[in-house]
Amino acid sequence: MATTNRVYILAAFVISGIAVIFNIISLSTQYWITAKITDLTFNTATSSVNYGLFRGSYERAVPSPSVYDVQMTCSFGENVCMLLCGDKDYRKFTLNEIVSNDVLNDTDYVSECNKNGYNSKSLLVSNLKTTKNDKSLRTESDNKETKHFINAGVWLSTVVCLILATFIGLIASALAFYNTISNPIQFYFSVGSLYIYNALAFSFTLLYMIFWGALYNIVIFHEVGLADTLVGSMTSDKNAVLGYSYWISFVPLLFYGGSIGVLFYRDYLNAKDPKNKTVHLEESTDPNIYLY
Repeated sequence: MATTNRVYILAAFVISGIAVIFNIISLSTQYWITAKITDLTFNTATSSVNYGLFRGSYERAVPSPSVYDVQMTCSFGENVCMLLCGDKDYRKFTLNEIVSNDVLNDTDYVSECNKNGYNSKSLLVSNLKTTKNDKSLRTESDNKETKHFINAGVWLSTVVCLILATFIGLIASALAFYNTISNPIQFYFSVGSLYIYNALAFSFTLLYMIFWGALYNIVIFHEVGLADTLVGSMTSDKNAVLGYSYWISFVPLLFYGGSIGVLFYRDYLNAKDPKNKTVHLEESTDPNIYLY
């Protein structure tokens, strides 16, 4: 029952609400990864990229300074993702070419995206012709080259866990507020359910941090997943770092745990309060015993 020490339930509402806000910031910002890109021709870190779970910005210094909007593009059949510019058709075409190794190291899939009069269909035809003409120049070992893409399954798991953490955290915060103004009798609306909702939000937050942290250490630290780096004209090896969009996830992790702690402390205070103690009266089972 939520009739005593409701100020702690109100505190749980505020704490869980703050955690949800940081989950939303993490989901919507584009600084999960920041990296310097080294052009292998000039051997200098002249370009940079930052991106979130869905899109990002690629500042490319060669052949001329330009900024490209890139989007996470995935093929779940191949279990790969990468950051590509252009419209949906062009991104799909580029992904399929790079995955199949049907590309030369000097193929430029990026600079076309900012050209005036950009048309994905004409560009597809142009690239297809280039691909066919250059096939004779490739060796068998080129086609067997191993590329390290962003794992589509891990990326999707990160997104799903983050969305679930946000949604469940929102439920926890809303129910905490509801319990400050009401006294629901159903368990799934009561104070007791707040432990479960906050624990679930905490768990999903921890999971998506583990998923992305593992993906970063295994793949992204060496390969950020841009077309330029995957075709071999540039490299980001050991130049990628986790951005603030990832690190602020420690805030909801701390706050969901804090909300549970506040609720436990409320239960502790209630247990110590004599007014909340239940007195159990024993009934005599012997009818021959009477009190005078």
